[in-house]
Amino acid sequence: MSPVVQGKPFYFDDFVVGDAQPAESYVLEKESMIAYARQWDPQPWHIDEALAKASMFGGLTACSSQIFAIFCKICQRWQSGYVSQSIAGLGFDALEVHRPAYVGDTLHCVTVCDSVRLSKSKPDRGIVVSVGKLFNQRDELVFSIKSKYMVARDPELLK
Repeated sequence: MSPVVQGKPFYFDDFVVGDAQPAESYVLEKESMIAYARQWDPQPWHIDEALAKASMFGGLTACSSQIFAIFCKICQRWQSGYVSQSIAGLGFDALEVHRPAYVGDTLHCVTVCDSVRLSKSKPDRGIVVSVGKLFNQRDELVFSIKSKYMVARDPELLK
């Protein structure tokens, strides 16, 4: 099996329980937040600046589904330059939005390996469970999730 995601490959065999991987950051821009919300979650605090300012949030906030999408985009692109060789997502648990994310916030991701196990039916892959967290620029926890996914094994170790 060839690498699934381009970059310096980080295979199933490289995961160590307890290791943390800081990942890329993402800046929330007003136009993209509003466009996303208009399509998927047109609540006033997501699409109308005046109504958002008057709401309990005090300003435009990102939709929770957009925050999840941002997590999915950046969680595997680690600052180390390595890229997890994920094959497929297998499920999510304990998805929580801890605080609003506002226009201009910079969300950065850290994932911690929670558990690993070899696939019972496919020797060229394994199952990884990790806990991912998004923090804003003040290092306040915005979002967390427990993810289970299939990751390719290092082909050199399978020879």
